[in-house]
Formats: sequence, C-alpha cells, structure tokens
Amino acid sequence: MVGQINRRRVKKRRHPKENSKVKFTTVLVIMIIAIALGYLTAKFVIGPLLGYNADESPIKIANRDGETEKTEEKTQAEAEKDSKPEETQVSTAPDEGYALQFGVFSTKEAAENLKATLAEKGIEAKIIEADNVYKVISPVVNTKDEAIEKLDDIKDKEVEDVFIASF
Repeated sequence: MVGQINRRRVKKRRHPKENSKVKFTTVLVIMIIAIALGYLTAKFVIGPLLGYNADESPIKIANRDGETEKTEEKTQAEAEKDSKPEETQVSTAPDEGYALQFGVFSTKEAAENLKATLAEKGIEAKIIEADNVYKVISPVVNTKDEAIEKLDDIKDKEVEDVFIASF
C-alpha cells in the first residue's frame, strides 16, 4: 500500500437554500399551530368564563340584498313634523351608568340625522357632546344588565354598529 494517497473525507455541505427552506417551514408550522391554539382557547375556555357566546350575536346585521322595508303611510301631522327640522337639545354631561352608543360624529347635523333614523325605527336616542364630538346614545340606565336587555330589544330593528358604553 505504498502508492495510496491519504485523503481526507470531505463532507458534503447542504446548500444554503435547502437549510433556509427547512427553517421557514418550521417557523410557519409553529405560527399556524399557535394561532389555532389561541383561537380555540379564546372560544372554548376564555369565552365561556366571561359568559360570551360567539354563536349568538346581540347585533342583527341589516339586510343588504336590496329588500325594501314595509313603510306605513304617514299622516298629515307626521308629514308636517318631518318637513320642519326640530332643534335638538345637546347635553354635555350624561348620568352615571350604561347606555347604547349608536355613533360618534364631528358635526351636530350628522348626529341629528342618525337620531332621526333611529326615531323612525322606534328607538329613543339623545345626543351628548363630549371632547368636541357628538355622541348618539340611548337613555342611560343604572346596570349593565339593563343595557344588555335594551340591546336585545333593538336587535330586530336592523341597527348596525351599536355597543354598550359606560358613563
């Protein structure tokens, strides 16, 4: 064995692209598992502890299929009332408690338009001014349970983006 040359074994190196693919795939799988576990924890552990049921939303979404609502004929007195814009009283300090908040506007006219729309649907609302904005809210009640009952009462009246606010 005189003529043999001592050679070192040469390790084959992986290409940098293959190594980064493995790392990326691993990170992606971990992220997907974390998101799924977070969702399941929120839905089945945290939600029931807080009394929240995601299947029963207290807000009914308005129909966007273009179906028209049934409109009742207005009496002559109602038509005159609609033709004259009434002056809305804006209060600045609401009572302590909870109320349904229907919207926040930078102009008084926009708040009055929403209040008129709510009145047509049979919902009592008032406008308050706070921090240079006009908030359209329902009358203030003492407990959160009463506010939830009010929210349940209006869910069939096709009102969007309403939530309970504390004052």
